[in-house]
Amino acid sequence: MQKIKALFRKEILQNFNTPIGYTFIVLFLLIESFVFFYGFKNASFWDRNSSEMEVFFMLAPILFLVFIPSIGMRIWSDEKETGTWELLLTLPITEWEIVLGKFLATCFSFIAALICTIFIPLTISVLGDPDWGVIFSGYVGMILLGIAFSSVVLYVSLFVKSQITSFLVGFVSLGIMYLLGIQKLVDILDTEYFGWLGIFSISKHYETFRLGIFDPRSFYFFFSLTAVFLYLSVIHLQKKR
Repeated sequence: MQKIKALFRKEILQNFNTPIGYTFIVLFLLIESFVFFYGFKNASFWDRNSSEMEVFFMLAPILFLVFIPSIGMRIWSDEKETGTWELLLTLPITEWEIVLGKFLATCFSFIAALICTIFIPLTISVLGDPDWGVIFSGYVGMILLGIAFSSVVLYVSLFVKSQITSFLVGFVSLGIMYLLGIQKLVDILDTEYFGWLGIFSISKHYETFRLGIFDPRSFYFFFSLTAVFLYLSVIHLQKKR
């Protein structure tokens, strides 16, 4: 546990010792807040006359597609570009400790961004009477979604060296996984043969939380997806040693 904490602390300090770590959080907060309160055309919070946060939770996954690969693009690339990759693999630390330390650091960054958005529901509560059950469920869904996205980015970025390539690979991978099971896509492909894609659809399982539903199958899906990609990362590191 001490080794995981040490690696976690190292990653956090590296991330927030530069303006980049703060920049992504500020951008996430500004974009999410602007779209929710002002929207586009007549879709602003003031025009909707509603205290619900549906727009907020619908926009979050799209921002995560860019935001999380941006955080994760340097998680392995820094080690490879600075020459500490070989040193990391020779340290007396297990593959699981390496993966968990970097994974938790990635999760910390997007959770910090989510915490900064808490003023949005608080503002709504002053102006209206929001459904706190749905809001709580939506935030739980966003955390699970972000955790799953982080595990995927952590794995796919192992195969590339540069940060830009890491970002692109992470963005494309998450985009494909999120699109799987979207009804319009399934209808285009042919429901009879591709309807099963919904089982593996991140968007479909996130939707249950956005609607305020705690479905055990969705919890199981996100935890399983996260565990699978963390395990794949560990296997990859074991092969490199």
